[in-house]
Amino acid sequence: MRDRIYLFDVDGTLTSPLSEIDEEFADIFLNWARPRNVYLVTGSDIIKTQQQLFDSFIDQCKGIFTCSGNVFYSKGRKVFENKLRLPDNFIKDLELYLEQGTTWRTKMGPHIELRPGMINFSIVGRDAPPSLREAYYKWDQETQEREDIVDYIPNLYPEFEVSIGGQISVDIYPAGKNKAQVVDKIQQLHGTNANIVFVGDRNTPGGNDWPLAQRLEAMEGCEWYQVSSYEETRALIEHGELFI
Repeated sequence: MRDRIYLFDVDGTLTSPLSEIDEEFADIFLNWARPRNVYLVTGSDIIKTQQQLFDSFIDQCKGIFTCSGNVFYSKGRKVFENKLRLPDNFIKDLELYLEQGTTWRTKMGPHIELRPGMINFSIVGRDAPPSLREAYYKWDQETQEREDIVDYIPNLYPEFEVSIGGQISVDIYPAGKNKAQVVDKIQQLHGTNANIVFVGDRNTPGGNDWPLAQRLEAMEGCEWYQVSSYEETRALIEHGELFI
């Protein structure tokens, strides 16, 4: 019998952006997840994820892939981590874009965050308060700045790829080291014929969930779902219409 595996993005899928998980939803989710094979897949590192999901929530899942699948934890133990090697001028070119490539003015830093296996790059800065994050997000929707960054980096460094994550940043990693790599680990754990279901909020071209969704699209018996909030994720699992 083929294992059925459920993968969930975190920010924007199980929680509101950069917020702690809603307690009522957490109870509903864990009751639903308990008899199932559930893994988390996030672009954030483990520290940021622990700020949104309490440790016992994470531990009740089979495992968590952080940094877009470049690190894997199970039951509180790090199982593997991909190392990141950057070209000599890579950081300087990000700083150049920050200084000359953007017309966005209010910046709070830090803008460049090295994570295991990847870089997170934010023009407005990760210390920006919620109101400034929301302002940048709306401005970015009009100007498509992050889409420009998605093109800018690979033009200079074709061995890297870039995707849009969250409200204010992009994720940068070596080509192929995106969320789609999670499939390989799942198949190692559950067999190559496992049925995989993925739920995320960035399953659109350029989004950091897109590579995983596209890989599952080509696999028989696998599915993916696009949501825009944890309330939509709750509707999927609570009504039992899609996950049976």
